[in-house]
Amino acid sequence: MPDLNAVKAAVAGGTGFSVLPRYLCAAELASGALVLLHDPDDPPINTSFLVQRPGSAGNPHVALVRDHLLEIVRD
Repeated sequence: MPDLNAVKAAVAGGTGFSVLPRYLCAAELASGALVLLHDPDDPPINTSFLVQRPGSAGNPHVALVRDHLLEIVRD
């Protein structure tokens, strides 16, 4: 999916389920187009994951960005 709006549209169209920020789907929740499946007591931690597609390790630009991000995290 190109962005979270596309994910929201796909889920509203019946594709399945997703985790979306409340601000993005508040109108759809209010109208009933989307249904809240879980409302945690504590807000989620904004955790980021660095991932890459298998087989992209040969691209030096991907490796450069990965190494740069890992260096920033260590500092």
